[in-house]
Amino acid sequence: MGVLTKMGLYRKLARSKKGMSTIFGGLFFIILLLMGFNLMLWGFIQMDAYNSVVNSMQQRDQQAISENLLPQNPGAVNITGTGLGAGNSFNILVNNLGGTSVSIASIYINNLSPTGSNNCYGATAPCVANPASSGTAYSFIGGNIQAGEINHYIAVNGISVGDGSGYKVVLSTTRGRLFSFYYPWPVSTPPPGGGNGLFVTNIGPLSIYFDFKSFNFTQGSQTVSNSAFCMPSTGSVVFWVKIANTATDSTVKLKAQTMMQMQPYSANGFGQFVRMWIDDPATRNPNNVVAYNEATNPYILPAATASGPGPSVIVYFSASSQGGSDALSMGRDDNWITFIGFYYIYRGKAQGQTIPFMDFRSLTNYPAGC
Repeated sequence: MGVLTKMGLYRKLARSKKGMSTIFGGLFFIILLLMGFNLMLWGFIQMDAYNSVVNSMQQRDQQAISENLLPQNPGAVNITGTGLGAGNSFNILVNNLGGTSVSIASIYINNLSPTGSNNCYGATAPCVANPASSGTAYSFIGGNIQAGEINHYIAVNGISVGDGSGYKVVLSTTRGRLFSFYYPWPVSTPPPGGGNGLFVTNIGPLSIYFDFKSFNFTQGSQTVSNSAFCMPSTGSVVFWVKIANTATDSTVKLKAQTMMQMQPYSANGFGQFVRMWIDDPATRNPNNVVAYNEATNPYILPAATASGPGPSVIVYFSASSQGGSDALSMGRDDNWITFIGFYYIYRGKAQGQTIPFMDFRSLTNYPAGC
């Protein structure tokens, strides 16, 4: 009986072990299924997150591509001062032709032709202007340009580009786009409405630009010039003429004998002419005429490169005599045949040429009679 009892117990134990194995096997299978589902769910979540990031980056790229900030000729306006530090400033004139608003993160200023100064050149380049709230030495305000906004001014403080050097100004947006322009505005880049570059006279190494944005004048305390093809006959004026150097083998230095001569239609004889000699590059209007001294602050036109003329330079005319610091008026209502006598140093030698330039009109009731 004892043997039979023990055999029965053994058979019961064997049957119970078989049942436990079945249970554990089922649990293990269920765990495997759950792990598989979790892995699939994790994969779906990661793929959804990836697609979300891709869509976000694509949207950001589309917004960046849609940025179309267009600096306007002459690029820099309302220039104050000629160097670095407090009181020196200029405005950047831009149009936003894109489909989204643009925010400027930084403005980089490089001196490419240090004829006027070494600011932002070599080891000190580039000069970086950040938003005014950053508290940096060079700053700007007005860096948010709405979509479709025209003639927007970005005011840069602590630095000026009006010293006669050639500058490249780069606008960096918060989306990583870069928009740039050169100041003075290159003569090889025709301004809007400039006849696709046809309004250029080339004589010797000089290229003289005479579209309606490159032959201008100022009166009083103006710092933004007006087209001079129709202008007032009363009040002193300063003429602005844009020129560039097309020679690749030498710079061009303008001498003090350079002058404009205007002859009225209705009169003849030397007593009827109006002559104006060149002013210092710091001159902007009749209220701040500075006498030209070629020994201390000459006009230097950088040499051209293989890609085109060197950076253009604005030459100012108003003085009644060589080295004078005054400004003349036209004095009568008339049309004027105009010539410019450029006398300069090219390849170390003096050379002179007369440019038959343009015809313009002066009126007492300007601008109504234009």
